Amino acid sequence: MVTGLLHRARRFRAAYRALSGWRLFLLLFFLGGFSVLGHAPFFAWPAYAVGLSALVLALDDAKSRQRPLRSGFIRGFWFASGAFLAGTGWVANAFLVSAEDYAWLIWAPLIVLPAGLALFWGAAGALYVRFAPRHAGRIGVFTVIVMALEFLRSTILSGFPWNLPGHVFEAGGAISQTASLIGAHGLSVLALFVFSAPAALSGRGPRLAREIPLVMGVGLLLASWGYGITRLSGADDIARTDNQVLLVSLNLPQSEKRYAARHDILEQYLALSRTGDLSRVEAVIWPEGAIPAMLLESPDLLAELSDGLPPGTRLITGTARAEYGLGGRPRAYFNSLVSISLEENGAVLEAQYDKSRLVPFGESNPLRLLTEWFGFDSLSELAPYYSPGAGARTLNLEGLPGLAPLICYEAVYPRYSPRQSNRPDWLLNISNDSWYGNSSGPQQLLNQTQYRAIEEGLPLVRVAAAGVSGQIDPYGRLIESIPSKSTEVLMITLLEGLHETPYGKYGNALWVIVLLVLAAVAHFLSVVATTHLGRALQPTEGR
Repeated sequence: MVTGLLHRARRFRAAYRALSGWRLFLLLFFLGGFSVLGHAPFFAWPAYAVGLSALVLALDDAKSRQRPLRSGFIRGFWFASGAFLAGTGWVANAFLVSAEDYAWLIWAPLIVLPAGLALFWGAAGALYVRFAPRHAGRIGVFTVIVMALEFLRSTILSGFPWNLPGHVFEAGGAISQTASLIGAHGLSVLALFVFSAPAALSGRGPRLAREIPLVMGVGLLLASWGYGITRLSGADDIARTDNQVLLVSLNLPQSEKRYAARHDILEQYLALSRTGDLSRVEAVIWPEGAIPAMLLESPDLLAELSDGLPPGTRLITGTARAEYGLGGRPRAYFNSLVSISLEENGAVLEAQYDKSRLVPFGESNPLRLLTEWFGFDSLSELAPYYSPGAGARTLNLEGLPGLAPLICYEAVYPRYSPRQSNRPDWLLNISNDSWYGNSSGPQQLLNQTQYRAIEEGLPLVRVAAAGVSGQIDPYGRLIESIPSKSTEVLMITLLEGLHETPYGKYGNALWVIVLLVLAAVAHFLSVVATTHLGRALQPTEGR
């Protein structure tokens, strides 16, 4: 079987090396897009393995070009451009909600965003060509370099850790449980190594040496699967608290969420909320941007709210809000989660949290000085742009365990919740998925949100407009839910959390150690096998 694979690998390598110029770049672009099938909602691992292995082979061939570093950069860039276009192209839907105003900007999410993100992989390609050896240990070098650039992509300029390599493992499954030890970044180390390892079958050195990365990769997958099965063996015994909340999902297209319709939309939410048993819940939870208005600054809406729900009801929802300076002019706008207590004498603000991680061009605008020339601030309809809040915090509301809010895509960021004595009892993610229509974006977001529960060992409640709402257990499993695009309510009893996970306690240090050890072991074994076996076995080029 292995001999047959090696034979086919040699034939493929020969045909692959024959490509050059635009034909090669077009193929890499296609392979990058094809590799995204490894992510939600498909989780087709073979597609990811084909894409990464083909990229490694292309980078290996770049070493023999006249300008190898340039060639490595271009090859990595074109592969990643295809991957990010396929993986984030759904962002364009947001520009079509108000097509009459923003359709002319659709080139930004379809060209600028993928190309900007692909620069990181282009840099990784150039570094690989510069530093990777020619023996099988290059798979470890590839993993180190790409992971370093992926971590940089996740953090620089506020970061965008979307579709990390580790997200190809479906959250809640056995292998995903390894995130409780090393997080989604650590699983990305595993994914990069495992799914690029087949490329080592084609190269220099004895066959046994070239098989080492693949054997190591299979071993790592089995070890992660075994750990996950063990961790999940007690997952059905999760205790529940005495606290109940009501999740409210109203399916409205984003194009219908206009300020002029605010009263009608509020009445729909109120009517839907009243179908639940409000006497039994500690909070009613609506999604991000439920009412297209600044709720706290709208006395008429607050009065309707107080009249529409029984006294003593607590409402947790998302809303835009403003802070005012001298002369009564707004000096800052925030996308906030608020907790409102409805009393006999009106609505009382209990607590608020201001979103800190803002969506570029959707809520903030890092290029505002440039785009103002074109008359564009952001896609926000209630404010020209938002300011970031102070950061993660735990809200302690009477009658409820302490909760840490995550507004929309804040749930994409690992370790974005308070630590130590401020560690929450549960996570609450409110989102507005209606911006992205029937695309893969909301499904990718849900998978990444589930990873936050695994990493922190905490239950996560999600309430999303036009997206999946429900409760995710500390193992990342969606155990009760309202399907996407549904209008209904769901009463849930909050789960208890687990003890703090190793990843929650030690953070990125663990996966960095795993990355360096894995690369060192792969390199060492490859060198030893090549040196010692090479004297007894005839080396092959594998071309």
